[in-house]
Amino acid sequence: MTVLFSAAYALPGGDYPLKNARILHSSNWLAGTYTASTTGSGYFADAPKTSLTYERWAPTTIPAQSTITLAGATAVTCAAVAGHTLAGSTVALQYWTGAAWANIVAGKLITDNSPIMWIFPARTATIFRLNISASPGLPEIAVFKIGNPLQMPVSIFGGHGPIEYGRKTALRSNRSDTGEYLGRTKQRMALATDFAWQHLPRAWVTTNWKALQQAIEAEPFFIAWRPYDSQSVGYCQTDEVPPVQNMGVRDFMSASLSVRGLADYG
Repeated sequence: MTVLFSAAYALPGGDYPLKNARILHSSNWLAGTYTASTTGSGYFADAPKTSLTYERWAPTTIPAQSTITLAGATAVTCAAVAGHTLAGSTVALQYWTGAAWANIVAGKLITDNSPIMWIFPARTATIFRLNISASPGLPEIAVFKIGNPLQMPVSIFGGHGPIEYGRKTALRSNRSDTGEYLGRTKQRMALATDFAWQHLPRAWVTTNWKALQQAIEAEPFFIAWRPYDSQSVGYCQTDEVPPVQNMGVRDFMSASLSVRGLADYG
């Protein structure tokens, strides 16, 4: 699980603290045209455009780039990747200034294949890309999104289990007639956790929650539950629209979200 910040990142005025969750979903990530420096046989340059993970992009050579071109110059504060095999690779997030490529977040060594979220001050541009400058192999990427995440107005801590520890694994064990262990098959695996927020201002819920509900109905989403001091990032789905309810305390509401996360990294 990886959260990466731009160098000397300072929280912009008006943003909620980084101990509050950031959620990048289909209502706040940006559509664009996806291209790549090279694409291997059986892979697709525009595979990262969708939210699905069964089709992927992989280059034929390193360095390699996956590029998003927007319809016009747009301010962006977040990017995220899931369904990848970038462990051991050095990856930079960049934008086109009109004259040259510039780093938003300079090259970082990616240590595992869990979802990644980059957080940075707003960069206004039309073209953004991932630049893989070094890699032990030819990595794959299934999902690559940029946009402006939902910022939760309150934080959570007590009672929450970080998603990377919520392994839900279905196993089939084999034993002989005499009780000897003969092996075990991992049939499927996912990550699971619950999020619960208290004291959400009603005005914030009215402005933001319906868009989140509709996005979650349609697509998976990224969530970093406490980006300031946790590297936990999930690429998640839920089969239930997250409910909200009145708390009976002033004008506050509460909300909860039960998710399953992508766990193809071990």
